[in-house]
Amino acid sequence: MANPRTRRKAAWAALLLGVLAAVLLVLLWPSPPPPAASASQARQAPPAPMSVAPNARPAPLPAAPAAVEPPPETPGTTPARPPEAPPITLPPTTQPLAEEFYPGTTDWEDVPVDNQQNYLLRILPVRYNVVAPMPIAVRLEVLDRSGARQTLLNPHVRVRSLENDATPWIEVPVRDDGSGADALANDRQYTATLQPDAAQRKALLGRVLVEGSVDFPGVGTRTIPAGLIYTLGPRARLTGHWKDELKDGHLRLEAELEVEEAGIFTLMAQIFGPQMEPIAWVKQTETLPKGRGVIPLQVWGKVLHDSGIDGPYRVRQVLLTRDRADSADYDPGVTVEEAYRTKAYRSKDFSGADWQEPPRVLQEEITAEHPSQRDKPGPLRTRSVSRP
Repeated sequence: MANPRTRRKAAWAALLLGVLAAVLLVLLWPSPPPPAASASQARQAPPAPMSVAPNARPAPLPAAPAAVEPPPETPGTTPARPPEAPPITLPPTTQPLAEEFYPGTTDWEDVPVDNQQNYLLRILPVRYNVVAPMPIAVRLEVLDRSGARQTLLNPHVRVRSLENDATPWIEVPVRDDGSGADALANDRQYTATLQPDAAQRKALLGRVLVEGSVDFPGVGTRTIPAGLIYTLGPRARLTGHWKDELKDGHLRLEAELEVEEAGIFTLMAQIFGPQMEPIAWVKQTETLPKGRGVIPLQVWGKVLHDSGIDGPYRVRQVLLTRDRADSADYDPGVTVEEAYRTKAYRSKDFSGADWQEPPRVLQEEITAEHPSQRDKPGPLRTRSVSRP
């Protein structure tokens, strides 16, 4: 067994060897690469040194970056104030007329037959306002790209009430032989004419749905809808007696009616010059009892004065309707294309003054403190009874 002195020497030798090994390990261990500079540090790093010729002037220091101007202010999204509406110079019952229009009629409805749209299937009620016992008539045709009509294969037309889906369809024969409402035989414009009997008339009164269909080889059956109004009419008629006068600077017309059933009636008309120059559209609504009555029409003087068109004035496209008090629906009559001619007034005889909207009448609120309620007993108070 070794003595203590020998053991101490061995321990010191081992300690010295450990220290030497640690130093050698630190010297020989590879050093890690330097960390990559961040993007902001890279932007701010100074430029690498450059070799400069002995007599060269040192490069000036870079100027400080100019202050960044803020972007111009973006215009707001609020639109500019719209132009003011033109002043109202005519009353609602008189409006300027740009061209003649035809009440009680509608336009063609059309749908393409094929994907290439080489053909159009079209449908048109002959009259949009149909007054019983007049027949319901519908035109049906197919046009090619040149507008030429084509022969129809297996055409069908049917009608039913639009307001009651439970009513059955009524099939209507389609003709191109000049019979019924068909205008001309073999012109390839086909017409379906229905003269409703009593039961059909009752079922169809109101708004009517119309469907036309045609077969096309390689395509199949194509269907197109349309609509019309079928009514009993206004239960009043124009007698054909009119009057006209220049009153308070305006043209006053009076149309005489024979009323079969009391109600609310609206009369509309279009005013033209002697050479069919469109001037104005006018209307008036009146409540009339049964019997002989009159509806006045006032043509505001300014529209005649400003037109510069002298009379006699022609009253055209006159339509009388019965208005339903409980809805926006109405029962139209038959349009009178040429109803009356006035005297030969001069346009400068009429007033050029603007129409002034009458002031609104504010209703006074009546409270217990109002003078009209002085010395009157207060409201009765009732005791509330609770129910089990």
